[in-house]
Amino acid sequence: MGDTILKILVPHDGSAISDKALKQAIVFGKKLNYEIILLHIIDLKLLYSDSILKYIDEKSALETAKTQLLKYLKMGSESMLKDRIEETKKEGVKVRFTLGIGATPEGIVNVAKSEKVDFIILGSRGLSSESNEPDKLRILGSVARHVSELADCPVMIVK
Repeated sequence: MGDTILKILVPHDGSAISDKALKQAIVFGKKLNYEIILLHIIDLKLLYSDSILKYIDEKSALETAKTQLLKYLKMGSESMLKDRIEETKKEGVKVRFTLGIGATPEGIVNVAKSEKVDFIILGSRGLSSESNEPDKLRILGSVARHVSELADCPVMIVK
């Protein structure tokens, strides 16, 4: 393997299933000397919603507000994952945080490509579906399914 650093991408939305995916990545990281890249995606469709934009006349103020909101979202994401990053480091696994912006599946795949990751480990269902009781046909969430279809590298989906 030489000096090549192998990388596992773990998208994390704060859900319990994302924590399970991170724990699985830590197992691989310890055994195979992988670096974990912990990713949080901010979906910009919330900021560009027509229902919000139609009420704002001053576009320069809107851009300033969007910039500020992104700054707060990034700080919130890092804060949310801080304990998980520290726990991973305590396990002796190299880890770093990165933020992706855009639609969640495409954002995950784009970061995987730009970081040249070897492997993606993600939860089967995200935070938006965590409170819903999964039925037999909806065990795999749409984000996990799309990532598994779009990614160029292997994808492990944790239940």
